Amino acid sequence: MSRKVAHNALWNVGGQLVSLGVGLVALPILLHALGAARLGVFTLALGLIGFSGLFDLGLSRALTQTVSSSLGQGRSRGQMAALVWRVIGLLAGFGVLWLMALWWAAPFLVGRLFSLSGEMARETIFGLRALALSIPFALAATGAMGTLEGLQQFRLLSLWRMPMSLLQFGLPVGVALIRPDVGWVIAALAATRVVWMLLWLTQLHRQLPREPGVTASRADLRHALRFGGWLSVSNLIGPLMTYADRFYLASVFSAAAVAYYTVPFDSATRITALPLTAMNALFPALAETQSRPEASMRLLALAIHAVVVLMLPVVLVGAVFAHPFLALWLDASFAGPATPVLQLLLIGIFLNSAAHLPYALLQAHGRSDLTAKLHLLELPVFAVLLVAGVHLFGITGAALAWTLRMALDAALLYFTAWWLHRPQRAALARGVGLLCLSAGALLWVVYALHGQVQLALTVVVVVACAFAALRMLRLTRLGTHKEIAP
Repeated sequence: MSRKVAHNALWNVGGQLVSLGVGLVALPILLHALGAARLGVFTLALGLIGFSGLFDLGLSRALTQTVSSSLGQGRSRGQMAALVWRVIGLLAGFGVLWLMALWWAAPFLVGRLFSLSGEMARETIFGLRALALSIPFALAATGAMGTLEGLQQFRLLSLWRMPMSLLQFGLPVGVALIRPDVGWVIAALAATRVVWMLLWLTQLHRQLPREPGVTASRADLRHALRFGGWLSVSNLIGPLMTYADRFYLASVFSAAAVAYYTVPFDSATRITALPLTAMNALFPALAETQSRPEASMRLLALAIHAVVVLMLPVVLVGAVFAHPFLALWLDASFAGPATPVLQLLLIGIFLNSAAHLPYALLQAHGRSDLTAKLHLLELPVFAVLLVAGVHLFGITGAALAWTLRMALDAALLYFTAWWLHRPQRAALARGVGLLCLSAGALLWVVYALHGQVQLALTVVVVVACAFAALRMLRLTRLGTHKEIAP
């Protein structure tokens, strides 16, 4: 099983690598074609796409969990197919409702929340309404992708994500170069959602065709709706806390100033998306092994070590070289105010990547209600941190608030998973110790050291993590992953 997870993770990383490269090339072109203000609006549109987990009411993730656990129990593929296609129909219907809501809310969002006027407001309203038209297509696509992940078809997903990433950024870039109107650029982004849906529904039909005469059981549908219902709470609160900072900043500062936050944020999430994408292969595997605690514990132990050896060097190098990277990628004037933002966000993303493990464990066992309740607990804390941070430190304060929320989220999730899952307690406890040690080393190197000493220790950490990753890969290939269990 660990070998299969590693294989799936490598395919995930390969697909994300292409997406990362395309995004890194596209953003500077969009900056020069649109300017900082319009680029800020475009990144806000990307933020709305990040709310897809809210729009689907948690049903795509519910499909992943249900299909994975059904495979582990040896259930009929015909019943799975009936449930999947029924839920995808529901997703398309929900998408129509969201379409109407965003269409009518667009002028309010632009005038009141984004504080835009004149030509910029007209362009943004047009873009948001184009984005609204794409929601039903996008939701049907997310349902199909969630099912394919449950079937552990990561190779198929990655192979098709590569050309789709080129289209997702290439079409907006092409439009921006021809017509630097942010409304049409967002409309081009929305058009890619239609192609996305056609692709994934075709692939799903090949993998899991609906069998005539077979209907979804009410029990399965109730389970999916209950799981998705609680998950939709997390999908409301999670993206809200993830993207509330940029929308709050847009209400306080100009769109150009918001770009000093949104561009580092999108850069940080893309830089660290490679190891996080590898972790996504863990969720269906945990769901499939939920009836085998020993196998689940080994997977969790492997994943905790993998988070450190994959994430720590990426985040450390990104934080140490944040200023020269931004200066080379964009320009020196942009790098000045954006560097401390990028450094803080990278630290927060390291903590968030660690939190993905207990989050996946809880949801793989069907406890989406607990993760939702934890997010409800975190929301008021983050709101206070965000307002206070922006008031005291400006844009950098928003990054600090986001990172502190990531630390709180990780602590709560690890404690909850430890409390509920007795067979995994040893792996979780030792994993927390390893993660705390790694986070402390990261803070020390980035903020306490300078010059050649900082560079030397950065090299040492990267080399040590590389050797550890190679050892893990060798043991996994040999099928001796028990040796790396905590």
